[in-house]
Amino acid sequence: MRTAFLFLLILQIMISCADESTISSTSQTNNDDLNIDYYQFNEFIMDSVGIDASIMIPNETAGIGASFRIEVLHDDGGFKWQISAGRNFNIFIEDYGDYQYLMPEFIRRIDTKDIFKTQIVKQTGNYIIYKRELKTATKHKSTYHFYGVKYINGVYYEIKNSEEGDSKKVIEFILKSYLSLSSNTEIL
Repeated sequence: MRTAFLFLLILQIMISCADESTISSTSQTNNDDLNIDYYQFNEFIMDSVGIDASIMIPNETAGIGASFRIEVLHDDGGFKWQISAGRNFNIFIEDYGDYQYLMPEFIRRIDTKDIFKTQIVKQTGNYIIYKRELKTATKHKSTYHFYGVKYINGVYYEIKNSEEGDSKKVIEFILKSYLSLSSNTEIL
């Protein structure tokens, strides 16, 4: 009797652990933005270029042509930054001060260019990933694009990739970088 009780107890514990594992993996798939693995990224502190924030930038192990060296193009006192890590990874950041209507304006004009067929891949309140194809092209080459807005230390920043677009894989890395962008100032 005692052995049967111990067996049932151990079985119940194993089942409950399996249930917790299932719940955990379900929450990861439902909320991808919060459970990101940054093992192919290096942290870049942006204080030296005029933004009191940090961002994770892919490194050479990412397989997208990224490099060890991060380059930032920024004019002192300017409102625009270009962060590059190799030939394929470029993020463009622009300071819009307290102007909070960047995302609604972007959504309104996303499909106004007559030469592109635009398809939204993923959209949240803070960012959008979309795919574009030339309407007149015989070969349908798709490019992927990212546009996001972050509010950091009282400033709205527009974050996007290059106008020419990137591969889907590069956009996934840009999204991870965007999601990692956060203030260096701790709130006590």
